[in-house]
Amino acid sequence: MQFDWMVQCYAGDGVHRDTPLLESLERETIMDGVDTAVDVGIDGLWAPDHFMLGPHAEEYEVWTLLSALAERTDDVDIGPLVGSITYRNPALLAKMATTVDILSEGRLRLGLGAGWHEEEHAAYGFDFPDVDTRIDMLDEGIQVVKTMFTEDEPTFHGEHFEIENALNEPKPVSDPHPPIVVGGAGPRMLRLVAKHADEWNVEISARARGKPIEFKVRKFEEYLENEGRDPDEVERSWLAHVLVCEDDEEVQEYVDRIFPLPWGEESDMDEQLEDAEDAREKGSMLIGTPAEVATQIEEIRDLGFGKLQLMFLDFPETGGMELFADEVMPQFD
Repeated sequence: MQFDWMVQCYAGDGVHRDTPLLESLERETIMDGVDTAVDVGIDGLWAPDHFMLGPHAEEYEVWTLLSALAERTDDVDIGPLVGSITYRNPALLAKMATTVDILSEGRLRLGLGAGWHEEEHAAYGFDFPDVDTRIDMLDEGIQVVKTMFTEDEPTFHGEHFEIENALNEPKPVSDPHPPIVVGGAGPRMLRLVAKHADEWNVEISARARGKPIEFKVRKFEEYLENEGRDPDEVERSWLAHVLVCEDDEEVQEYVDRIFPLPWGEESDMDEQLEDAEDAREKGSMLIGTPAEVATQIEEIRDLGFGKLQLMFLDFPETGGMELFADEVMPQFD
């Protein structure tokens, strides 16, 4: 299996489930996390595409951060998980992605999704159409970026996006283009993934909504078959929170520090995660000793997911990341 780090570049400070112990956003803290991840053998670095998450709305913009990571690292995957199609014209996005792919010498993976943060759109002046329209935009947007990546005189005419001889030179290093990663798990999104993507990503809310993840995996297989694609051609990744500690006593100490936490999207935080059991059941959080966390990962692997993008609940401390690399990762070599 491949294990990546979702760079936790916004401060959660006792409220946000992704970074509950990070009180403020500091360059040194984030880059220390990046360096630790690389040093311990993490395979990839991802970053969220938001502008104002968490109680203090402290957040780094994803593409400028990825540019820095491209220059700071040598041999790890990098990418947005996932970029909202509503935030950037896809032709401009393709140019930005091409630049980062070149800077990283072909290590970019382009994560894309339909977007969800309505308040963020309103604050920054972005349109926020209904979900079906956003999925239509994503479908067209992926076609635009692939055209920009591969054609000499990129041209596309759709309902939402149009380009005419939108030159994109030089082309990406990745051949034929940076892999496309699409996040989501609703029926229309799964069909779109089966049609366009090189990797399917499921994050927490995508797993929590609607049918069980086992059902979604089966439907995804059907959609791939309908598209005439080999299921082995499409990677599958799982975004997860993890808290791993040496023993049960230490686990409980961190659980007492972290929980309860609000649960839901930022616009709909109407539930609570009260304790570790709640977090495992509602959020599929990986919590426990190395052996216990490994057992939970085995269940994810058995569903067909070969990659985990991890958010360490003890960050900005890096002990959990180091312990995970020392005692969990070797069990999946």
